[in-house]
Amino acid sequence: MTESASRPPAPGPLALVEEFINSRELPDGDDELATPDQAASWLRSRGTEAEMLSDRDLRRLTATREALRDLLEAHTGENVDPDVSVRLQKLLGGAAMRPVLSPQGLSLVADTKGAEGFLGRLAAAIIEATLTGTWERLKVCRSDRCRWAYYDHSKNGRGAWCSMQTCGTREKARAYRARQRQPGAAG
Repeated sequence: MTESASRPPAPGPLALVEEFINSRELPDGDDELATPDQAASWLRSRGTEAEMLSDRDLRRLTATREALRDLLEAHTGENVDPDVSVRLQKLLGGAAMRPVLSPQGLSLVADTKGAEGFLGRLAAAIIEATLTGTWERLKVCRSDRCRWAYYDHSKNGRGAWCSMQTCGTREKARAYRARQRQPGAAG
């Protein structure tokens, strides 16, 4: 993912959501949340106080990551099973957050530590992105072999691949070859 990883990140707190989803490279790449210790270290490096995580915390984090990846397919026009939203509601719904008022306005902040606090930060980032109109530009690559999360900085917001040079070209070539193999195709 070196080329797609060089894209500018999502704006503001939405960058954390993007980075979280990309903490696992599909299909067989590294998973930065592979163990409770690795996950705790990853959370700490992103500003969340996390001493030790349980196996249950790890399962909740990875389930949230993959459900977010599934949900973002909708932002490239794919049909997403409604159960994905229900699952995410359960995973993020219990995150403790509190409102904080400042001269810049009201924001929600996580009101606990560890995995629960991190999930609160994710929920707050998604709420902010929804309100600022940036949420729908966070997408997941349409290539089944990739599914890398990226922020669509294009003018019209119609990007479908993390990188047109790699995933986009491959997918278009694959579709072209499939059309050529169909009976009656010109060629």
